[in-house]
Amino acid sequence: MSLTNKAAWLRAPKAVPLEVGPAPMPTPEGTEIVIEVRAVAINPVDPAIQFMGILLQPSDYPFILGFDMAGTVLSVGPNHTHYKPGDRVTSIALALLHKNPKFGAFQHYAVADGPLMAKIPDSMSFNEGSVLGLGLATASYSLFSKDALALDLPKPGGNKLNGKLLLVWGGASSVGACGIQIAKAAGYTIAATASARNFGLLREIGAEYVFDYSSKGVVEDIVAALSGKGVEMAGVFSAIVAPSVLLQCAAISGRLGGRKHVGTVLAPGMPLPGDWPEGVEYSISLPALIATNEVGKAVGGWLEGALADGSMKCRPNFEVVGKGLEEIQGAFGVLSKGVSAKKLVVEIP
Repeated sequence: MSLTNKAAWLRAPKAVPLEVGPAPMPTPEGTEIVIEVRAVAINPVDPAIQFMGILLQPSDYPFILGFDMAGTVLSVGPNHTHYKPGDRVTSIALALLHKNPKFGAFQHYAVADGPLMAKIPDSMSFNEGSVLGLGLATASYSLFSKDALALDLPKPGGNKLNGKLLLVWGGASSVGACGIQIAKAAGYTIAATASARNFGLLREIGAEYVFDYSSKGVVEDIVAALSGKGVEMAGVFSAIVAPSVLLQCAAISGRLGGRKHVGTVLAPGMPLPGDWPEGVEYSISLPALIATNEVGKAVGGWLEGALADGSMKCRPNFEVVGKGLEEIQGAFGVLSKGVSAKKLVVEIP
């Protein structure tokens, strides 16, 4: 029996709701693979694209959103050599980069062809494996790209400690949790902020110093705790985009030794706060670019082994909020109400 595909389509700019309906059944070309999608995770950019009409041109519609997915390899292209049908994988979905809906995650059968793809252990559920995708790509760009924080790239098996310290603000978020773990693997000592109730998560994924970002004196606390520790500051990575947070990160960076640079998840065109301190550099997030540069290759080369040996954990923990493509729109609504230290997942039966 021939297979048929179905997707949650964004038919036009700001169209609500997503329309579930037939989609072309993809055939892999070149090094592409086709994944039978079993779980997708929701990112804030997904509803932002829908409700605000951003990042897509009129000619791009109809479109299939979704950046995070896990499932089973259905077929591989003629030039693909790594995966085989039946492999269980996690992958970022790159429809926005390619401007081609066949690469979107919100469908039964999606095409993948990029570096942030890895086999997942048999002990790992598809729900758990689906939470990485865009969070991992965003953190990887800001941490390792030459025009961002330019940290040492992680190697398979992990790097030796290098005597440098990275502060991650918002470590319990998807981007922050990925950032802590890949920077730790690259040899950095990690300090991180979160709410006090998430300190356990920060320590589980490798943070040595933890701070409550809701504390009124958090900037002073961090500066006092990290000064004179015998490690060099490699920079600050903010996984939170709020202007007040960015100013706190810049203040800390300006007062500690080492590199005075804040890697941010600001998108192109988003302004910095007007009173940004002099002498502190910053970089914005361009995660799609790692699909074609040395960062994606290095992180992708490290990821599969790290998932296999448990040094990379799929955090924050997932919460299933629906089953089936029809539930994705509702998941957008749940996300809009705010979540903390969790990733919303929709199962695809």
